Amino acid sequence: MAYILDGNNILGLLKDGPGGRGDRERLLEHLLSLGLPAGSMVVFDGPPPQGRPARGRRGRVVVVYSGGATADSVIQKLANPGDTVVTRDRELALACRDRRASVELPGAFLSALRSKKKRAASEKPAPATVDVDGWMEYFRSGGGGKRGR
Repeated sequence: MAYILDGNNILGLLKDGPGGRGDRERLLEHLLSLGLPAGSMVVFDGPPPQGRPARGRRGRVVVVYSGGATADSVIQKLANPGDTVVTRDRELALACRDRRASVELPGAFLSALRSKKKRAASEKPAPATVDVDGWMEYFRSGGGGKRGR
């Protein structure tokens, strides 16, 4: 099961609105910071930035640029049964459902990632406290043993 994200579609949700290649990079950083699952794919319309491949890795995420095709057509080909496609494009959603992939709206998907990240942060164990006085007494009394010289 993979997550396939309609990158340009999700860019529209950012406060600054859709933009250039820098916004794509910022979106990727944002998704990675939220803990996007490994193996997820983000598909963007158009050619890749100068010096980047049409398909490559960015951390644990696969980034695909559609080149001369539309991102929607690339996503349709990538979607398999059991995958989740993240888009708010109605036609793409219908086509992916026909391929037995599930579809999730970007806002709901991002909210779920944020919630998961918050839960994980709150579930971290508290740092262990160290009984310094107890250890000092242990070593003073010779409990640490002597090492060979």
